Amino acid sequence: MDNLLPESEKQKIIEKLNEKGVKTHCPMCGHNNFIIADGYFTNPMQSGFQGGLVLGGPSIPTIAIVCSNCGFTSQHALGVLGLLNQPDKK
Repeated sequence: MDNLLPESEKQKIIEKLNEKGVKTHCPMCGHNNFIIADGYFTNPMQSGFQGGLVLGGPSIPTIAIVCSNCGFTSQHALGVLGLLNQPDKK
């Protein structure tokens, strides 16, 4: 099976995380080797759960890094990292 994210995209993510000063020190086990998840995540947002979980509304697109020792996962918002396709502002 092919990787979902090409290595060039993963390298761009690593560069952005480094620019932002992200430390790759696992808060759970202390290990310092992380891998980039092979795809993006979309975390749905909603104001409450009274009507159940609503899909298809606003969301926060993220990328995850995973500790290669214990599996601890840290998600990072693509917009803050400048990795979302931004429409041209006129």
